[in-house]
Amino acid sequence: MNTVHPLHRSPDLHRQRGAVLFVALVFLILITLLALTAAGTSILQEKMTGGMRNRQLGLMGAETALRGGEAFLLNLDFIGSNKLTQCPPSGATSTCAYVPQLDASQKVGLNPEVQAFRTSRTWIAAPGGAPSYLRPLTGLGGSLETASLHEEPVLMVEEIGSATGTGGFRQSEIIDAENRGAGSRALYRITARSQGGSGAVLRVAESVYVAAPLSAGFNPSDASSP
Repeated sequence: MNTVHPLHRSPDLHRQRGAVLFVALVFLILITLLALTAAGTSILQEKMTGGMRNRQLGLMGAETALRGGEAFLLNLDFIGSNKLTQCPPSGATSTCAYVPQLDASQKVGLNPEVQAFRTSRTWIAAPGGAPSYLRPLTGLGGSLETASLHEEPVLMVEEIGSATGTGGFRQSEIIDAENRGAGSRALYRITARSQGGSGAVLRVAESVYVAAPLSAGFNPSDASSP
């Protein structure tokens, strides 16, 4: 009977020792790399989604404030205590509309405070005399919690000139034709600023609203008013 001594086994068996462990380690490293890549991609996508959400919230906040400014102009009394006035050059204490001012050389210039509100890349308060948006958009709860903004949106109204005639491509105001009096109209520029769900997003939007010259005391309910 022939027997093989343990020390005299085939050389091939010695060369195969540890190969399975090595292959397993290689596969473990590959799986780890794949898992880390997938986790990094998921985190990046989550950040991108959050950024898009913040931008959309900021845009919707600015657009909502614009509609609030238009509603403010629509609901004025035109005369009496709720009539819109023109803002003084400085120190406005009541709700008013800003108008272009003449500079030292008698050229029409824009109020620096107004321009700062329109163009600033940082969050600033509305200038004095600006109307407020009365619908709360911060601290929302329940199903509205995800739509809550970081700060309440702010807006400003400017009276930037007159709109003449209704022909061609000119706009007509919201007031009915029979209540336009002499037909005089003015252009009002509304600027709104809003943040998103965090202070990292800032959106600015503007619209131009055509209406009766509110600061002149025009009463649209009286067709004989000048």
